[in-house]
Parts: sequence; structure tokens; C-alpha cells
Amino acid sequence: MTEHAGIDLASESFFVNPHPTLDRLRTELPVFFFEPMQCVLVSAQADIDALVKDPRFTARRARELLGGLGLLGDDEASKKMLDAWSRITFSQDPPRHTRLRQLIAKGFSPSAIESLRPRIAGIAARAVEKARSEGEIDVVAELAEVIAITTLAEMFSIPDADRPKFIRWSTDVVKPSDGGVMSEELKRTVKQSTNELVDYMIRLVDERRRAPRDDVASRFIAAEDESPELQGEAAMQCFQMVGAGFVTSMNQIANTVVALLKHPGELARLRQHPGLLRGAIEESLRFEPAILSLHRLCAEDTEIRGVRVAKGGFVFALTAAANLDPALFPEPGRFDITRQQNRHLTFGSGIHYCPGAPLIRMEVEETLRALLTLPRWELAEGPLSYAGSNLQDRGPSSLRVRFS
Repeated sequence: MTEHAGIDLASESFFVNPHPTLDRLRTELPVFFFEPMQCVLVSAQADIDALVKDPRFTARRARELLGGLGLLGDDEASKKMLDAWSRITFSQDPPRHTRLRQLIAKGFSPSAIESLRPRIAGIAARAVEKARSEGEIDVVAELAEVIAITTLAEMFSIPDADRPKFIRWSTDVVKPSDGGVMSEELKRTVKQSTNELVDYMIRLVDERRRAPRDDVASRFIAAEDESPELQGEAAMQCFQMVGAGFVTSMNQIANTVVALLKHPGELARLRQHPGLLRGAIEESLRFEPAILSLHRLCAEDTEIRGVRVAKGGFVFALTAAANLDPALFPEPGRFDITRQQNRHLTFGSGIHYCPGAPLIRMEVEETLRALLTLPRWELAEGPLSYAGSNLQDRGPSSLRVRFS
């Protein structure tokens, strides 16, 4: 099948409520060639789990992804960008991927993540106290964005003066991840921001080599020094963690608040039973995910459920569609913070499972813990705008909430 059959994955209305389209894909077109993006879409959890384990589909796709977006040329800026994208774990298969994940694990340990909790809780508490006095808050600009950038700054010991640059860089560098159409202006912006962030991280790592601190960069360097084959990788993995961490964290905080606003009965239940907080977070990750898909490059001509996938073609696994599968989630269209079995795919599947998942969960947890001290929430603006959202990053551009 080559027609896109009315499937829309780019409009504002899709990002406002992707469920109807994702349900249709999973039930009617579980494996589907989507002509506008020249890729195959996969929507069932079993097929996604198989895809990420199948050696015929590779994560080594940086050149094809960036080249397909028109981001590569013969200039030095293009070569530098390709080098950075080619070296991050996002673009690696085993055994290289395995070694890089070991490096990341040493710098991104559970204890290192947990040490950030008091700082995150303090940021949330101050923002909520301000909202208490003013009667409302923009959850995106005044809370989610502040928590996401401050967490990254704490992790890498980034000076306050550099944080605005990191917001811009982090927002720009993830744009190629969804494989969507990009304007010429956006291409220039993405290339410039990528290379500026890489340069910053190279300088940061050089500084930490001379004067180590108790931060992620220093721990990456120590792990690198233990493995000669990983020499020079600390800066690239710092680049990846910053690029991948900011937008996803910001969006998931906002999306979780949206999910509870849309379901006041569940919000009331959470207020009555604070022990359901982590269940509410997992259900929000399933129901209102910040990430809608993951993708792989086909390394040889093959088929998925009879649909041909050509060598060099991309397969997009719609993880958000699998999160709505009734075979896995009873009444998947119901938002239920007491759901017991919740094996959602929002953070991926297999060896590429997001290493930042525990950090994002903690950021959302401390944000909700603070917000729940405020009385009844209500949306203080009209229809939410999802401008800038894509298959990789979905979240409202603002979220003004009023507190009675």
C-alpha cells in the first residue's frame, strides 16, 4: 500500500489529540508505507519489540538521517555535525553501543540522579509559591523549562550565564530526530546549534580533565579513562545527554499536567491518595507521552508483515500507538492512575531504552508533588498550541493553569 489513506502526522490537530490517528494505524494499518515521509510505520508492540532486536534494522543511521533532511554538504560544518551524530549512542549498534552505554551508566548512576532530587524539589516549590500568590502559572515557561534546564546545568556544572544558550541549543539539536521536513533556515539553525553545543562540550570536558568536579562530565571522563577504546567519547556523550534531555523533560512535565487537567476525576483521586503519585506518572507517560516514536534504518531488503522495506529505508515505530493496544492495556482509552500492568514504550525498548528515564520520572514526580499543594486546577487559556511538536518531541508550547 503506498497511499497515505488520509493519515496525518504533521498537523496541529494531530498533536493536540493523536489517539484517533494512532488507533487507526494500529488497528487498520499496523505496517504501512507512509508516502509523505517515505518510510514504513509500525504500530503494534510485538512488531516494535521485534524491530529493535532485528539485526536487519540498524541504529547506525546518522548519515542517512541527516543527509535525507538536506543537512549534509562538503563544508566543514556539515562534516562536524555528522561526526557528532555518528558517535552518540543514539546512532550505534553493539558492540560499540554496549561500551558507550557502560560509559553513560557510570556517569548517570541512580545515586547521581537521586542527588539532584532536593534541587528539583526546591525549584518546584519556589515556582509553586509564586503561583500561589499570583493565582496562576505557565507550567511550561515558569516550571517545566526551569526544572529541565536547571537539572542539566546541575548535572554538568554549567554557569548560570550559559543557560539561555543551552535552552536554544537543546531545542535545536533534536529537530532532525523525527525525520520531518525542514526549511532552509531551520537547517542552518540546527547545524549551527549542533556545532556550538559540541564545541562547548569539548571545552567543558577539557576543563574537567584539568580540574574534575562532582558532575556528569567528570564521571564520563573517568569512565573513558578506564577504557582506551572510548578515548575522546566523553564530550560526545555529554552532547547527547544535553540534546536529548532538555526538551523531553520539559514536554513530559507539561504533558503530565495536561493529562490530569483532562481527567479531573483522576486528579481528585490523586489528591485523596498521594500514594498513587507514581502510578499517575506512569499512566501519563503512556497516555500523554512526550515521545511518539523511534526509528531504525533498514540494512537489507526485507519485509514486515508482507510490507516491503527497501535497504536504506527508514522504519518509524509508533510507540505511542503501541501504548494504546487493548491486548496489552485493558481499556487503553481510559486514563487510570491505578493501572497495574503498564509496560508502555514511551522510553523505548531493548538496548536503546532511554538512560534518562529515571531522571525524567523524578522531575515529573517532584513537579507534581509541589503542584498538588495548590487548590483546584483549571486551564486558564483557550485551546493548547502544540506548535513545534513532531514525532520525536510532543508538548504544548504554553500551559497556563489557574488555581482557585
